Amino acid sequence: MQKKLKPAGSLPVLMEDGEMFPAAGAEVEMSQYYRRRLKDGDLVEITGGAARPARTEKDKNNG
Repeated sequence: MQKKLKPAGSLPVLMEDGEMFPAAGAEVEMSQYYRRRLKDGDLVEITGGAARPARTEKDKNNG
C-alpha cells in the first residue's frame, strides 16, 4: 500500500534508500521503516484536503 508522507517538522528525515525526504512530501510504499517513522512522529500523512463539516438534515432541505 502506498501513502503520501512528509516530514513532520523542520528536521531532515531520511528516506529508506538514504536520500533526504522532500519537504513537500513523497508517495512511498509503506514498509516497516515508514510505519516506524510515522509512529515516532518523524513523518505525517498528507491527506487529500481539509475535512468539511457534515451536512445536517436542515442543510439538505435548504440546499
